[in-house]
Amino acid sequence: MNSKFVLFLLLSLVCGVISYISLSNIFVSLGIIAVYLIVSIVLINPLIKQYEIKSKRYHENYHFINNFIIALSIKKSIKGALESTLGSMPSEFNEMIEGIENMNDHEKINYLSTYFTFYSYRLFLQIIDFWEEEGGDILEMSKFLLDDIRHEEEYISKSSTLFTRKVGELISMWGICLLILVVLRFSLKEFYLNIQTQPLFLIAICALFAFLLFTIYLLIYKGTSLKIKGVRKNEKIS
Repeated sequence: MNSKFVLFLLLSLVCGVISYISLSNIFVSLGIIAVYLIVSIVLINPLIKQYEIKSKRYHENYHFINNFIIALSIKKSIKGALESTLGSMPSEFNEMIEGIENMNDHEKINYLSTYFTFYSYRLFLQIIDFWEEEGGDILEMSKFLLDDIRHEEEYISKSSTLFTRKVGELISMWGICLLILVVLRFSLKEFYLNIQTQPLFLIAICALFAFLLFTIYLLIYKGTSLKIKGVRKNEKIS
């Protein structure tokens, strides 16, 4: 079973159980569980999935360009640089390359622009074309590009760290809030019994869980919106 689905299910059940403890209304609790699951699967999961794909793809883009240019400065040939670079790439990437074995080396690196849809890869291809025509020091020619992709790689790593910290803060803040709600339910039992049937209290609890869900979605939306040159905000990458 998908680990993200398990987390979504756990979150939905926790919120459903706490809402039942607060309201003693099974229908409202089931409704909250259903809404949380639907929003998680339909809206939140695609954002996380695209973020994971985009991050992984850019990491591969960074390593491919960096390793290829270094190898080219040593091997002095596209064929030798490509062979050396592919040896340092993940097995999944090399499996994809096996599907285009009928292409020559130059066609292969051009074809990869359909996989690496970033501005930096298009610039990389232009530099390689210029090097093939004019020659020269490939490291010097690629200095700006290497600096640029390193900065974007650092940006993605820092964004991931910040996103993880914000998720931790959200869990802590709302965990305390929901814990207080449960404690009040049992410490003020008679008071709770008197207000449980009040429509205003029902609306307040539903609004609380709606706001929690909105907060989660907003955090995921902002946390997964990577700003990478050549890729529009939240653009899907297949």
